[in-house]
Amino acid sequence: CLLEKRVALSSARLEECSEYLKWLEMIGRETPENWQKSWIYPQETWIGPKNTPRESPDWKPFNSSLAYTSRKAASTIVRQLFSFLHKTGYLKFNPFDQIPAKVRFLPGEGKPKEFADRSLSPAQWEEIKTHLAQLPLDLVRMRLEVLFVLGKELGMRASEMINARCGWIEYSRFGDEETVVIDIVGKGDKQRRLPLSSEQVDKISRYLAARKRPPLFEPTGKDVPLIASFRIGNKGADKEGLSRSGLYIVLHTFLEEVANDVRKKNPRDAAKLLGSSLHWLRHTFAVASLEVMPVNVVQTAMGHASVNTTTRYISPDQTEVLEGFKKLKS
Repeated sequence: CLLEKRVALSSARLEECSEYLKWLEMIGRETPENWQKSWIYPQETWIGPKNTPRESPDWKPFNSSLAYTSRKAASTIVRQLFSFLHKTGYLKFNPFDQIPAKVRFLPGEGKPKEFADRSLSPAQWEEIKTHLAQLPLDLVRMRLEVLFVLGKELGMRASEMINARCGWIEYSRFGDEETVVIDIVGKGDKQRRLPLSSEQVDKISRYLAARKRPPLFEPTGKDVPLIASFRIGNKGADKEGLSRSGLYIVLHTFLEEVANDVRKKNPRDAAKLLGSSLHWLRHTFAVASLEVMPVNVVQTAMGHASVNTTTRYISPDQTEVLEGFKKLKS
């Protein structure tokens, strides 16, 4: 509004709001010459390197053109903002009420994506475990083990992993049985309680000991992050806490190593490993859990507000699909 249209947000009308959706479609996709025909500021104003810290002068809001899902999310968020401003009296009317909510597909979009399931297969996960077991038992490996406990085995979001503290882990009684649990603080400060196995507790305890931090259940260590940043080669000295970009780099670096190992025998698995992200660990947890747990239990474990979100992870195994089609009569 301010930079491109020279109007305040409160003065945005139908034209500005509809052209914002056009701007989302064009950014990162046009030649500099075509872009300048429609907009004042060059695309480089908005697009920069990925994972640049927010406080850096090189930070930009985007790192590439926006996919359909990103444009849809941006449209939804801005619509909700204008609706809120209208309801609270800041705006006299909501111009987005006159604009269709459907976000259109651009050429080449809308077709199935190669890795649309966004989860790792059992075979791919075995490759990860094999590579991890071959690493020396140092802080690098221990941190990865805890990261996989939180992400793949407990289905935690990246934000939850970053915020996780030792104080989240405690003993809880279920009937006559006393079990170690983790109370995860998720979106909207909603909490969910998940049990921890002895193996998971051992991995976390070993990692804390290597960092020279208080053991689990020790009151003095309740605010210690479960995953911490450290400088490799500095005898394990660490500064507490790990940023989202740091967490991404830790996982991506490791998966890149695994991909290099499997590339010759299975290039497709290597490509999928390189294309995966932190959220894929949560997806992998969901898919595996739905094979052995009722959907409402998985909903609670993942902290989904609606069971409809959880059911999106349910899909027939491709082998079942193949066998089903074989039974069809021509």
